[in-house]
Amino acid sequence: MAGSFSPNAAVGTVHHPTPLTDLSLTWRPSTGVMIADRVFPVKPVKHESDTYYKWNKGQRFRVTRSDGQGSQRADRTAARLRNYGFTEDSYKLYEYALAESTTDREKANADDALSLEESRIHGIQDELMLDYEIRVANIIRTAANYAAANTTTLAGVAQWNNASFASLNSNGLGHSTIKANIDAGKKAVIAATGGILPNTIILPYEVAIVANNDPGLIDKEKYTLSTLLSTDMLDLENPPKLWGMTVLIPTVQFQTTTEGEPDSLGAVWGKDVWIGFVNPRVGLNSLTFGLTFRKGGFDVRSWREEKSKENMYECSLLQTEKLVAADCGYLIKNAIA
Repeated sequence: MAGSFSPNAAVGTVHHPTPLTDLSLTWRPSTGVMIADRVFPVKPVKHESDTYYKWNKGQRFRVTRSDGQGSQRADRTAARLRNYGFTEDSYKLYEYALAESTTDREKANADDALSLEESRIHGIQDELMLDYEIRVANIIRTAANYAAANTTTLAGVAQWNNASFASLNSNGLGHSTIKANIDAGKKAVIAATGGILPNTIILPYEVAIVANNDPGLIDKEKYTLSTLLSTDMLDLENPPKLWGMTVLIPTVQFQTTTEGEPDSLGAVWGKDVWIGFVNPRVGLNSLTFGLTFRKGGFDVRSWREEKSKENMYECSLLQTEKLVAADCGYLIKNAIA
């Protein structure tokens, strides 16, 4: 009948349960080591779309005199007014959401109904964050995002695990070739940013194994390299250090085949090495390689589907990832074969 009330539209059908939200806050990845928010720090925002200012290298390092006297002033004169330039950019947040459910029969047969709900919620959070990891990795691993001086691709005998790889370079000084490759990346970042030292290096697990066993690198770093793949390597709160850089060793995998085909897992971070600067003080005009703009945290909702006798659970996240300053990074493509 026209104007009749539909029970499916009743207020409170969909709600935000506090216990389930608390469960989401305890989430830790169960699919491997993820590092996306370590290289694209989270910047909380209030609006789903807005503008922000990107650091302007040319303006920040321009001086009025090459002898360093440009900021000198005479008595009773005003200080020279500087107005640093900026580049305006914008962000737009996207909602990422997945849902799961538990049926009445599943709950009746479960030893602990809360644990059943927790496993479902954490499962969809794993997938949401795996997607996040893949998006950030794709940005970082795309060579076209860098200036020519800030990326290199290794091939053949130059790859670190090639049978003919020269672990010690041929400059007559017996230096490690791997360290020379990494030093070249550090120098490129310093040159591109006016002197900023890279503070982070990403060594995917397969690459880290090769580096950890490289004769030239072992000889140079015999007292420190052994800790690179220690039992604490997965502790992102206290990651190892190498040449002044925090070492991130991601292990997370993802399914590369379509549903129904045999399983084939691939590493999200592949076999590339990234060296760069991640600003520990996140701001809208920070000099940093990339940022994650996020509004709020995980939003957990639940509702009842009577027809199928199941409780539905949904997790969602409002965010986007932006490449802010490509000059802050250096990419080594195909470090190993």
